[in-house]
Amino acid sequence: MRLLRAEEVPQTDRDQVFCASRLHAVLFVLLSVGACAAILFYGWPSRKASYYVAGAIVLLLLALRRFVTARLHPQNWLVRKGDEGLFLHIRSYLNERLSPNDPTVIFLAYSEIHSARLVREHLEVRDMQNKTETQIITWIELELAVDPAPIAAALSTESGRSGIPEKRWYGTSTTLYRDYPVQMERPPFLRIKWQVTPRAGVFLESLRDRVNIAPKVVISVDLAHLQTLPAEEQQKRLQELIRRGQTIPAVYMAQKIHGCSLTEAKHLIDSLQEKS
Repeated sequence: MRLLRAEEVPQTDRDQVFCASRLHAVLFVLLSVGACAAILFYGWPSRKASYYVAGAIVLLLLALRRFVTARLHPQNWLVRKGDEGLFLHIRSYLNERLSPNDPTVIFLAYSEIHSARLVREHLEVRDMQNKTETQIITWIELELAVDPAPIAAALSTESGRSGIPEKRWYGTSTTLYRDYPVQMERPPFLRIKWQVTPRAGVFLESLRDRVNIAPKVVISVDLAHLQTLPAEEQQKRLQELIRRGQTIPAVYMAQKIHGCSLTEAKHLIDSLQEKS
């Protein structure tokens, strides 16, 4: 096992790279621009209202521009499968503006991976309308055959980083996306959140000659009904929501549990984020 900076990762033509889809980002922009053009051309739903609808789409594009431009960044990759092992990029592509000098890549030789499996997780959370929704999350779980402590330390360091102040027209603000694609909740099991292409099945099939592939697992996790749990367990579950990047459901559940205002709930979640 080694820790590397992203720029230190060796690359060959034989590597198989798994990254957030650039094609989907480009198609999203083209469809949005095409929708604006069609709305203005046909004057839908009316000539005057079409300008407002098109303007709303443009504002949405501007709000989501980081999700598009970040996918075009050279470091937009999650896993690079090489000849000798796997390179895992523990930094989300959305945080590509953080320092490139940070060690954000874990190299695992195939001999250091005992097994790999697909885990399909059905996660129940509460939305802002107090309705229970089920999110389906796909993970690749690697069972490590090496000491997981250095990897856990690297993941903890990455999740504890602060954003870089950026100058904007209204002043200076800090942007940091609480998106952590590689996690370790139960050592020695390392989990990779699979939101990239090619799909998880292709990745596992490519490992079959080098790593034992364990049977698929489907699990259900209920994070929607925290009110009935003891206070200590409630805090653990809120921290679990934060680690999963479920900040909005965490704020909402904090409101429900403590009967506090939205501002107070946000402060509580912020304090839990600092402790995580």
